[in-house]
Amino acid sequence: MTNSFTIGFPYVADRFGGSTASSLVLAQALKEAGHRVHILTHGDGGRVTDEASALGLSVTRLPALSAVPGYARPDRFRLDQLRMFGQARAAIARLGLDIVHTNDMTMLRGWAAPSLASSAALVAHWRSNFRESWSVKAALRIASHVIAVSQYSFSKLPDWVQRKGTVEFNSFNLHMTDTERLCARAAIRAELGLPAHAALVGVFGNHIVRKRTHVLADVLSAISQTADGRPVFGLACGGRAEPYDSMLDEKIESFGLQQRLRTPGFVRPVENWMAACDVILAPAIDEPLARNVLEALALEVPVVVSTDGGLRELIGGANGLLCDPYDTPAWIAATQKILDNPLFARSLAASGRATVAELTPERHARRIIAIYRGLHGHIEKVA
Repeated sequence: MTNSFTIGFPYVADRFGGSTASSLVLAQALKEAGHRVHILTHGDGGRVTDEASALGLSVTRLPALSAVPGYARPDRFRLDQLRMFGQARAAIARLGLDIVHTNDMTMLRGWAAPSLASSAALVAHWRSNFRESWSVKAALRIASHVIAVSQYSFSKLPDWVQRKGTVEFNSFNLHMTDTERLCARAAIRAELGLPAHAALVGVFGNHIVRKRTHVLADVLSAISQTADGRPVFGLACGGRAEPYDSMLDEKIESFGLQQRLRTPGFVRPVENWMAACDVILAPAIDEPLARNVLEALALEVPVVVSTDGGLRELIGGANGLLCDPYDTPAWIAATQKILDNPLFARSLAASGRATVAELTPERHARRIIAIYRGLHGHIEKVA
């Protein structure tokens, strides 16, 4: 068996989220470990291409799946995923891929058959929640291995999938010095026109119903200032995607938060915006493992997270606060506790940083490579 693999990471060019960011970090770590990595994007441009290029990864552009924008396409089987068979199979052959490593259900559905028809092994990185779907089940049958990002997500998979699966937490490579954090804090406040001493509560991620971004509006409505008199503002960073959390707009309007709750859309570099926050909330439901929260821990920002998801496997008590996603008073109280107690906030931040210190890209890549090697019976050219 050779010591290196040629790996393809396929994406839809016009969609980007935390799972995409996590997979690109893995792709970069695999490249740095000596493997040949190809990013394959369906469609021109898009944030995936920009982020991959910034990481020094090779990008191969394939025809777009559809003229319909990414976030307007429903997450289900579409004929587009069948029509791409020839393009995908040709790319596998042209690039000599040993592994096709998918990171979302659209690419899993679309690349399963081309992988089966070629010598490439299909690895399904499961960053979603399992729901009954004949097309997803068919693709998972073809997959040689399934990697779930949390035990929460893994436990929802059928037994026959679990038998060829493992759990691997995402990796993180964010770090800022105290000086960098202070500079980011000052710069973001200046950009937003906020007082330098203001407290800032953030939520990061696409504003879909499941993410429950509107909880931030509830928190800001109840907390206008900290115990020491600092004004409290909110920051909801992320794109508008379907199904949209319309309660966010409704509550901003009804609570009169137009000046206190800012929605700048996608922001870059995201770490500067996170580091500017005093606390970050993650009130989502059915969350396999929220990358943005673990990024916040890496940046030493205190977090309050939902009990409904995989984050409770890493967070609780000393390194972050947990709340029932539907218990609004608990979210208010937890946020207030962090904002009003600087020593407590610093303790949470330090413990949070220690939690993610072991989740390095290098270690993650080594574990993924071990999985690839375990599939050598499925890969003719490296068997």
